[in-house]
Amino acid sequence: MKVILISHISISDVITLLTPTCNFRCSYCFFRPMGCRSYTPSKVADVIIDVMAESDTDTVLIAGGEPTLQSDLPELTEILHRNDLRVILSTNGTRRDVIERCALDEVHVDLKALDDEKHRRLTGSSNREVLRCIEALASSDDFLLEVATVFIPGIVDVDEIEDIASFLSPLNVSYRITGYMEYGNELGAPRPGPELIMEAAEVSRKYLDHVTTSLDFRRHKPRKKIITDLR
Repeated sequence: MKVILISHISISDVITLLTPTCNFRCSYCFFRPMGCRSYTPSKVADVIIDVMAESDTDTVLIAGGEPTLQSDLPELTEILHRNDLRVILSTNGTRRDVIERCALDEVHVDLKALDDEKHRRLTGSSNREVLRCIEALASSDDFLLEVATVFIPGIVDVDEIEDIASFLSPLNVSYRITGYMEYGNELGAPRPGPELIMEAAEVSRKYLDHVTTSLDFRRHKPRKKIITDLR
């Protein structure tokens, strides 16, 4: 398994495992993987378990990049589950076959846009498989499903957010709206203010019972542990 880092920092109550590579080319992505190394799933799990022992959390978030591109992801999740850890996967939803082979407690699927033209503009790819994945995973009793969207003024704005919420309504899933950050990309969109994000959330709540935003996070007790070399 290729790993960039394992971290536990103050804005989160989870251990985060970052993997490299992605099959989308998002125009607003600031993720620039550097210095990744390959390890066995058991080695990665051992380091995560050691970090857990020093913290007050039992939850690990596997993100990227796109983690489902790692062929041994299912094996890692099985090891973590056997050690009674709560496992969350953050994914773009393009590889449902891999997701369904993993041992997971939560799946967070990023839906960039419901409008396929906008999705292609933002990622270089169609959203067809992503939508199918969301619909299929929503029927699973094995894990909780959350769908997340980045609010980008002028592109993925309140109207688009409402369309997404309407699409999700019959699926009864949680929905998270994250404010776009202009750092490290050339998209040229402004950062949305709190009022716009709150407006999008209120519109979404007409369709969904569980809606959160990037304004809702809470800061946890100070900590910073970042591991880039697992040897």
